[in-house]
Amino acid sequence: MSILTSARNVLKVKTMKTKSFVLKLNQITSALLSMTPAQREVVHQSIRASQVEMSINELLQPIFDTSPSCPHCSSTHLRKWGKSGGTQRYRCNCCAKTFNIKTKTPLARLRKCHLWEEYARCMELKLTLRQAASICHINLKTAFLWRHRFLMANTTKTQDTLSGIIEVDEFFMAHSEKGSKKLTNGRKARKRGGDADKRTQDEQVAILLSIDRSKHMVSKVLAANTALEIESNLESHIMSNSVLCSDGAWPYVNVAEHKSCDHKRLINGKNRVIENIYHIQTVNGSITHFKSWVIGKMKGIATKYLPNYLAWFRESSAKYDFQQILVAAYR
Repeated sequence: MSILTSARNVLKVKTMKTKSFVLKLNQITSALLSMTPAQREVVHQSIRASQVEMSINELLQPIFDTSPSCPHCSSTHLRKWGKSGGTQRYRCNCCAKTFNIKTKTPLARLRKCHLWEEYARCMELKLTLRQAASICHINLKTAFLWRHRFLMANTTKTQDTLSGIIEVDEFFMAHSEKGSKKLTNGRKARKRGGDADKRTQDEQVAILLSIDRSKHMVSKVLAANTALEIESNLESHIMSNSVLCSDGAWPYVNVAEHKSCDHKRLINGKNRVIENIYHIQTVNGSITHFKSWVIGKMKGIATKYLPNYLAWFRESSAKYDFQQILVAAYR
């Protein structure tokens, strides 16, 4: 009888704690909703500042533990095999190879992992290579390597699915071989970047950018500025029965028909906004922001690294913090 009574008392205490938590949560939610965006940002920064810092292994180990497998043969039959530098090692029972949680990931064989968090903070602030190298006290080549390793995994991940009111547009950037000792096709170097010949597509790279009102973003480097290329890179990311806002380009008409979307065509010089809500100003603003960032602050980028910088731009638009940047870099 005493055991039953004590069990009931425990349940009452848990119920009271749950009710108290829900009440406090509702109070906090009401307080946050009554704040201005600037005040909410101050609260967000205060919470982040009070968080206990985690080591890289503490951050990545739970991700590996969710689906542990051998990076060499994909077997799930593993056993622990000691530690090296504080990092847990494993041995596969099938192929007999040893590995750690970073083997065959973009972070494999990178040194000075105690500085990754500081470097991820630099990426969160979108600092230049020299600024990041100076803050982290690393070589400029190391800063370059870390930047592209951190972004490599995010370029191959499935991008967002867009819904609701979706804006889409394509833009062009000059083809760049920055850093190459020899230029292909015998092209003469453009002084300090210069302007590409807009009459030929060989000197330009087409980029597709689409964003919905929930700030989900899709960005793709197109192999060619053709209707088929636009349709194949956009259709799979759009939910049916959405509203697609675009300029007068015909490929978007086909995409809207295939996905059963209500299509709002905004033709330059005729109408910029339809029904006071449908426009492409958000996506055009993002395009302007991206171009000014890579051309201005980054002093131009090589075309082969363009997918990495688009991934970085998506992370920045989604307001990734340094821990989210590291997690995205892992897998």
